[in-house]
This record gives sequence, structure tokens and C-alpha cells, in this order.
Amino acid sequence: MDAGMLYVSLPYRTCGHLCCCGCGREIVTPLSPAQWSLTYDGESVSLTPSIGNWSLPGRSHYWIRDGRVHWSHR
Repeated sequence: MDAGMLYVSLPYRTCGHLCCCGCGREIVTPLSPAQWSLTYDGESVSLTPSIGNWSLPGRSHYWIRDGRVHWSHR
């Protein structure tokens, strides 16, 4: 995976990306009504709800909205 890229697999209903904190860990977000949902407006994507990586060293928490990372306050 490349940093700054969100990979989407519709057949497998999942997304993946490298953790936005820069630690290099792969983050997988399954797409389903009970977990994450993906919105594509023709130009950018949003992934909801937020992504919290509290078990990783960087303990990052962020949203991907309109193709950008929005960090949560600690």
C-alpha cells in the first residue's frame, strides 16, 4: 500500500489504507451497515464512522471526509 491512498474493493466490501499517523500499519475497514460505509461523490470519498487505532502505538483517531484526513482531538 502507498501512504495517502485509500484502497476500495467493492466485491470484497472492504477498504484499506496505511495508518494516517505514519506508523505504516495497514488498516482494514469492512464495509457493512454495522461497521463502515463509503460515500463517493464523483470526486472524493468519505468513510464513516471514524477510524480509531487505540491498540496501535500511535493511538490515532481520525475521519476520512471528502478525500481528506480530519484528526480527532486527544
